[in-house]
Amino acid sequence: MHKLFRSFNSISKNIVHVSENAWNKMQNIHKQTKHTTFLFSANSGGCSGLNYNFKNVNPLIISEMSKDTKLPLSFLDNRGLKVYIDPLSEMYLLGTTIDYISEDYSKGIYESKFTFNPDNTIAGTCGCGISFYIKD
Repeated sequence: MHKLFRSFNSISKNIVHVSENAWNKMQNIHKQTKHTTFLFSANSGGCSGLNYNFKNVNPLIISEMSKDTKLPLSFLDNRGLKVYIDPLSEMYLLGTTIDYISEDYSKGIYESKFTFNPDNTIAGTCGCGISFYIKD
């Protein structure tokens, strides 16, 4: 069972959810890169205004980010892997599920990739699956 670690307790539900498929893929990435740290953030851009950004990073980047922003970083922990949530993006990512889908031609899936599924009451997406917008 993975648990969300927060340095404050203002939100009772997890900021993001990570599927078992995504944790398995991150474990495979860790075997290749040796880094156990991932960063999930939202950046401006894309056809809907914001883009999901999910990457495997050196833990030193997280340490520097925490110093620069002077904000606590929330994270999910599972099997020694950590998914940090960028504190400046947290409000945009609330309720998002990170999943991983594998190529399966019989189902019309032609590439393996991480997918991001927002809480439909908070955000909507465009067709690319990387760009999203916050609902009014």
